[in-house]
Amino acid sequence: MDDVKVIACILVVVGHFFQSMVKASILPDSSLYEWFITTVYYFHVPLFFICSGYLYQKYSRVNSVGSWRRNVAKKILALGVPYVTFSTATWVLKKAFSSSVNNQIGGLGDTLLFHPASPYWYLYALFFIFLLTPTFKSVKMAVGGLIVATAMKTIALNTGGDGVYAVSTVFSNEIWFVLGMSICVFNVQLRGRRVQGTVCGLLFMILSVVVYKAEISGGVISFAMGLLACVAVILMAAGVEGGLGRGVDFLAKYTMPIFLMHTLFAAPLRSVLMKVGIENAVIHVVLGLGISFAGPIIAAWIMKKTKWLEFFLYPNKFVKIRN
Repeated sequence: MDDVKVIACILVVVGHFFQSMVKASILPDSSLYEWFITTVYYFHVPLFFICSGYLYQKYSRVNSVGSWRRNVAKKILALGVPYVTFSTATWVLKKAFSSSVNNQIGGLGDTLLFHPASPYWYLYALFFIFLLTPTFKSVKMAVGGLIVATAMKTIALNTGGDGVYAVSTVFSNEIWFVLGMSICVFNVQLRGRRVQGTVCGLLFMILSVVVYKAEISGGVISFAMGLLACVAVILMAAGVEGGLGRGVDFLAKYTMPIFLMHTLFAAPLRSVLMKVGIENAVIHVVLGLGISFAGPIIAAWIMKKTKWLEFFLYPNKFVKIRN
């Protein structure tokens, strides 16, 4: 699942970056851009939830009150520390550069507790999913979990995501998490299916153009498209012997820092370039994408060298919660 996680991370970074470029009027709001953003948002975050669900089922055993309490404590630490740290950093930056940021932000308490900033809403939602989801003891239990998750997704589609954010985001994304768990429980053989993955990928690309051109929208369509894309990416990534290359293996070590810090580097750089009068789109794209990946990797390397700073990325390396 490491290769899948890297693909998802790259898509999240690229999606956020080009959205910021268009909102800042550095790039035009074209049909190609609209299609690209619509298409990427079908599946890039669902891939993260699928990977998280798979790893949760594979390496955890949460099927009693005691194990549930220990798991919640671990997730409060592992997700809560980076969530609070980088959400706060983003909040401070948005307040400091309020005149030049694309999206304004509310109070810090409201942001942390009720309306998480992008992309940290993923950690927020993931914590509540861990809070509610036990690991599956059997295939029968996994089937039951899929039925419940499907019902939750149906409710979310029918209500349009209204209501308390923590509830609506769990109802919308539980299905992806449980699908990842089910891949593990069902022992789905993913290797050797690159051809099937390629076919699914081509079908997804064709349908994405058709859906966009026909201006078809709606929760069911988005879910179906996302499911098709996730199947394609997972099968193609698993079907490549030896992985997707050294570059992907390298990025796999830094998916967490890149996910957490890409906007913290890209947004200030964009503001600085515009303040000094550089508005050339090519320069913004090259430097912006470069700093979105290089900045977090360098920061993570420095944080690892200083030891205590790495706590804010991987607190579970420093604080052990006994099983």
